[in-house]
Amino acid sequence: MSMSLFLLLPLDAPLKTEYLNEAAKKLDIPIIFNSDIDLGTHSGFLPATVNSVKAGVEILKLSFTEVSFILPPNKDINPKDTLVIQFRMGGNSSETIIALYTALLYLSNYNGIVFDSKSNQYFNAEQLQQNIDAVLQHD
Repeated sequence: MSMSLFLLLPLDAPLKTEYLNEAAKKLDIPIIFNSDIDLGTHSGFLPATVNSVKAGVEILKLSFTEVSFILPPNKDINPKDTLVIQFRMGGNSSETIIALYTALLYLSNYNGIVFDSKSNQYFNAEQLQQNIDAVLQHD
């Protein structure tokens, strides 16, 4: 079963994995992204190491217009100043963890907004962490 998580970011959010690695280190999140990847131009497999396991998740950069029709109204979104990254996940828990950790990093550090298409709701940091904990318990 395929699921999607949408990360909505202000256009000025840093999109290079070096920034994500710095943020993960500060927050003590056990993920390391491969260097020199720019999420603003990269589509496809996003490789990372989580808890010493190398894995990845499929990402796709979208414009806000491309996804606006599936998103519930949210006053915190400025359509003119929003970039969207879609995480496409299958049943692999490593894919899900990478997507959730990435979303948590952007939510915690760069004013990201996270929308889960499966539950049709926006997630806050606590909900993301609960989902992370649930996935890790099933591993």
